[in-house]
Amino acid sequence: MDVTVLLNYPEDTYSNSLTNLASHHNVSTLQPDGPPFLKDIEYNEFVRRWPEFTLMVCLSLIGTIGNAHTILVYTRVRNMKERSNVRTLIIWLSAVDLVTSVLVMPFEMVVTRLIYSISSNAVCKLVRYISHSTAFASWLILTVIAYERYKSIYSILLGASSASNYKFKVTRWIKTKSTHFKHHFICIFIILLSLMVSIPFPVVIGIEKFQLKPELFGTICTTQIRYRSKLYAGFFAGITASFVMSCFICCSYCYGKIIYIIRKQSVKEQKRRENVTKLRENHLKDKLVFGNRKPGVKNAKYKVTISLIVATALSFCSFIIFAIAISMKLLKSDLKRNLIVDFALRGIFINHTCNPVIYFLFDSKFRDACKKLYTKQM
Repeated sequence: MDVTVLLNYPEDTYSNSLTNLASHHNVSTLQPDGPPFLKDIEYNEFVRRWPEFTLMVCLSLIGTIGNAHTILVYTRVRNMKERSNVRTLIIWLSAVDLVTSVLVMPFEMVVTRLIYSISSNAVCKLVRYISHSTAFASWLILTVIAYERYKSIYSILLGASSASNYKFKVTRWIKTKSTHFKHHFICIFIILLSLMVSIPFPVVIGIEKFQLKPELFGTICTTQIRYRSKLYAGFFAGITASFVMSCFICCSYCYGKIIYIIRKQSVKEQKRRENVTKLRENHLKDKLVFGNRKPGVKNAKYKVTISLIVATALSFCSFIIFAIAISMKLLKSDLKRNLIVDFALRGIFINHTCNPVIYFLFDSKFRDACKKLYTKQM
């Protein structure tokens, strides 16, 4: 969540640039016209933050290529259509993350390079609004995916309870078997909800004009001055943290139950095999027990779950790093202008780029689907 704008005080950003520039030039000999001097300040600030700019370029490329590739794999490769429990949700998640990679991250790169020349109030508000909306939507869809995996694996291993046992229609609709229509409806509802919840952010964010020196002015996309206080910053940071923690707790519960169920079934299966081995009545009996089983098939169903667990954990870790950096800004720590803190603030975008990478590393079926996509064996 891009709440760094709540703490983006102009004086903290350009004071060092003015000092460094004045040490190399005789300020008294400069011409009164401001633009060349403003460009120099922006360039010096960009030189200081070029590693952050490079990180944003890499994240934008990975997010754009990775999420677009994930959408193609899940929509065009026939084998991936078997994952009906999460296929639609993953496509929507990738679409949301793709919007962030294509629109929000390039804007942040422009802001890094031309930090004092952003003059369009509409663009500033719109991009920040999209940034917060996609962040909310991404976490909510991750939470729904966690619940769907829990419900699917729970029904496979322990058996699903009848939907008729639930008294309320809404509860019965949630507990019943998932369908493509149901997933589309949930994702559309999540996106609309995220857009509504994010409405306050473009209200407090906009273009602010400030004075660099008597004859020089600049504009920046930041929080409007009347909302620039620790009270408002703490309020928005608290809401964001509470929301992410709630999603993470739900995901942790679902994936924790999945791991517990899988572990319990594995122990039971291992004991069963040990008992059969001890009997050793004849080779034919062992063959009847094991010959028709395909343990690899069940394990293959868990690979997508493992990749989703890792992706969710990495997303939460990136938010923790981001929250630490925000705390340094709130407390006005001496490290707030440190390069590491700048990196940590951009770490929030890892949530929108890590999923395709995790799928590729931990899911062999996804890698095989990638090969089929390129070789046109769909």
